[in-house]
Amino acid sequence: MFKRVLITAALPYANGTPHLGHMKSTYLPADILARFYKLKGVKTLYVCATDEHGTPIQLAAEEAGEDVEEFVKKYHELGEKIFKSLNIEFDIFYRTHSPENKELTQMFLKSLRENDYIYEKTVELYYCPACQRYLPDRYVKGTCPKCGAEDQYSDYCEKCGTTFEVGEILEPKCAICGSTPILKKSLHFIFKLSAFSNFLEEWLKNNKELQPQVVNYVLKWIEEGLKDWDITREKDYWGFELPYEDAEGKRVYVWFDAPIGYIASTVKWCKDHGDDWEKWWKDSETKIIHHIGKDIIYHHYLFWPAMLKGTNLGFNLPSAIPTRGFLTLEKRKFSKSRQWYISVEDFLKYFPADYARFYLTLASPLSLADTDWSWSEFKEKINNDLVGTIGNFIHRVLTLIYRYFQGKVPEPSEYNEEEKRLINHIKREVERIEKLMETYRLKLALEAIINLAREGNKYLNLKEPWKAIKINEEDAKTTLYVAIQLVKVIAILLIPFIPESAKKILNYLNIEGRYWDYLKKADISPNHLIKKPDPVFRKVSDREIEDVRRLLKLKK
Repeated sequence: MFKRVLITAALPYANGTPHLGHMKSTYLPADILARFYKLKGVKTLYVCATDEHGTPIQLAAEEAGEDVEEFVKKYHELGEKIFKSLNIEFDIFYRTHSPENKELTQMFLKSLRENDYIYEKTVELYYCPACQRYLPDRYVKGTCPKCGAEDQYSDYCEKCGTTFEVGEILEPKCAICGSTPILKKSLHFIFKLSAFSNFLEEWLKNNKELQPQVVNYVLKWIEEGLKDWDITREKDYWGFELPYEDAEGKRVYVWFDAPIGYIASTVKWCKDHGDDWEKWWKDSETKIIHHIGKDIIYHHYLFWPAMLKGTNLGFNLPSAIPTRGFLTLEKRKFSKSRQWYISVEDFLKYFPADYARFYLTLASPLSLADTDWSWSEFKEKINNDLVGTIGNFIHRVLTLIYRYFQGKVPEPSEYNEEEKRLINHIKREVERIEKLMETYRLKLALEAIINLAREGNKYLNLKEPWKAIKINEEDAKTTLYVAIQLVKVIAILLIPFIPESAKKILNYLNIEGRYWDYLKKADISPNHLIKKPDPVFRKVSDREIEDVRRLLKLKK
């Protein structure tokens, strides 16, 4: 039903480096899905960029005593390096502070205003007399008027997810000097989000690929009445200038240009590869999938589709927006400021990247519920599921073929009922795993792969080819022939999840990675020569877990 798949991951702020908590909800699931579609032979583009505008960036650069443009460039490069170290394989990892994003943002703003979806309004803004400056949202902190959470930014409550208008936060304080700001008037430009209520409600109810849990959550906001959205910030705000003659050099709010960065990244990739970006964003045969965490639901389920629709320029709406909860660490929230988090760099000092990918996938259901990184569970999942089940089955099969048949895949005899049952089971499971992947249920897909390896171990234990070789060689040959077909299936299925390890297994099998259709054929032919195998995985030791926990305590 579609010729191409465009996959995006939420844009990381260019004021710090991504940690394992970030990987869980967004970048890893998107990477797995992109690898899956590429494996199927579907033309796939996986785009991301650093989000380089706005107050958090501005504050961080000021605190570091650095020029803001150099600051965001530095963190873009650091972020790109960290993503690569965990085998997050973007087709392009671009930047929102780019000429392509500026041009597209101006196009959106002009189109929306021409279509009467942007209007002028005099608004009240926070102004700090002590600092003698207007204060953007993140320069003001206070108490959430809805849930009472303290120390929240003046535009958004991180605890309950409510967004605020200026003046709604309780007990406001200037984030720079701590004094109480006053309200001053200024002319701003407002996006008429309320005009899209009926359209958004219909889109949410009719798009069956959106998570029902999230749709019901968002529909409540629509029922309560959508508020129009102030997309203007003052002249000293770090961001693009508004393209209107009457805007007096005012700036575009970061959350307006950030999602346009998805399109800008696509434009840049298409420029570099001789492709047509409009096919990726306007062709009905393109599927667009945004991966996000639950903290930015409002922006992706309401603001962004309304912006796309309001331009009247033929943009496709998102086909799906897989949304996941946060990752906690030993039951506590990840926090860089409190030094309670796992950096990718620290993790890779002890363990391979694939171990993080494997465990995070099993800890990431398609749900808004938060899940916990437990070091004891990490050890259990790696040692039992990855090493003890998958690794054990693969190594047993390859070792037996290498030992008894000099590495040549044996010729099978006629299948008995057990072989037929296993082969039919493999075919059914491959089809089920494919459907799970296509519906973004990656945790269940990986669990199904583990179960396939478990079935393989049961089959080997039942047939005992190491004994049968001395009594009924033909039966042993058939067992190992069927078993190595399952090894091949598991290796290919694992490519999206743990690509380095899958590549090692395929190397031992002496075959190249093939497209998804290759899974459905038992075509590692008799006499095919495999390579001498070594164990693909190693167990996690108690000492390593103790060392990592000690490292966390030192950070704290």
